[in-house]
Order: sequence, then structure tokens, then C-alpha cells
Amino acid sequence: FGTAAAILMTTAVPAQAQTRDHAPVALSSSSKMSQDKPNTETWTYAQPRSAFLKYRTVIVDPTVVYQGPDAQFEGIEQADRIKYAGMITDELRSEIAKTFPTPAKPQADTLRVRVTILGGKKTMGGVATATRVTPLGFATSALKSAIGKSGSFTGSLLYAVELFDAKSNELLLAAVRRRTPDPLDVPATISTTETVKSVARDFANSARERLEELTQATVSR
Repeated sequence: FGTAAAILMTTAVPAQAQTRDHAPVALSSSSKMSQDKPNTETWTYAQPRSAFLKYRTVIVDPTVVYQGPDAQFEGIEQADRIKYAGMITDELRSEIAKTFPTPAKPQADTLRVRVTILGGKKTMGGVATATRVTPLGFATSALKSAIGKSGSFTGSLLYAVELFDAKSNELLLAAVRRRTPDPLDVPATISTTETVKSVARDFANSARERLEELTQATVSR
């Protein structure tokens, strides 16, 4: 991963340029990811689906707070970043365990999941809530929900998720995404912490479903 190392020796990249122009420079999988669509914040690398079929157990690493020069935390304090990382870890481990056992040590059928928080935007508490509870605001939020857009004044999390073979450490999948709560999720508009709770729940659920799809694992709930 020499490319990222070389970039890190140069001047820090402007935050707003990070995931629209290039993958996060200090992320180990950066050089393998391709942008899904120009000028978006979505980047992906994935091995063929057949590579995932042997996996039946999963280890979820503690969520990492990104320390690269192009982090995008927009005023979120370090203590809050660490708190949000813990929330994501807890939700992900709880949700993944519904389908995949966690072995005491890596086995031949073990995936390792690593999530890195790359940045985030704060929720404007009170203002965001007010835009949902009025009749016009609710109607607007319902429309945004239907077409997959984020709600007004509500924050978001920018994160990377990486999947590795737990024994060989071979990279199997990497993706960068930004996630916001559903516009109709009123509790998520109260504060940035509530926003992150909602994002963590939604992300954990979608991650479990995606792993089930990739591995064709049987749900053991």
C-alpha cells in the first residue's frame, strides 16, 4: 500500500475533497477501491461472490476512528467520535450474532469485519425535529423517505467497512458509504447521538443481511 504512504507525506487533503475525489488516503484498502459513480462518496472493492461461500463464523473488530489527514468530522469532538465508534461496534456485534457465531479464534470459515468511522455531520437538534412534526414538514420528510433522501438538518456518518479472511488477512470486500437516518425517524433528529444510534442500527441490520446474502448462510435466530 505504497500509494497511501506517499500521499500521507504530502500536505493534508482538504476535507471536502475526500470521498468525492478519492478514497480515504490512510485506509489500507484505499488503493483497491473504485468509485461507484463520479463525484459521489461511494467506493467499493469486492472479490467474486464465490469467495464468500465458505464463511460461517464472523469476528467483529472494535470500530476504528479514522486518523487520516482527510477525515471529515466537522466539529465532532474526539470523545464523541470514540463514543460513536463503540455504539457501532455494539450494534454490529449484536446483529451479526443473530446469524453468525463468533469463534474464540479465527478458523478456516471465519470472516473478520472492520468498520472505520471516516467522518460525520452533526444534527441540528430541535431544528431537525421541528421540520418533521409540522404537517408540511412530515409530508416533505415522507417524500424524501420514499425516494431515499436524507432529512433536513439531520446529521450523518461517513464510514468504511472492510471484510477480511480472519486467518490469512486477505481483503475480500471494502466499501465507503455515507448513511443518514430515514427522514421519518423523528427520534434520530433530537441530537447527533440519537442520529448515530439510528445509523448504527440500520447499518448493523443491512450488514447482517448482506453477509447472509454473500455467504448464503442460514439465519439462526
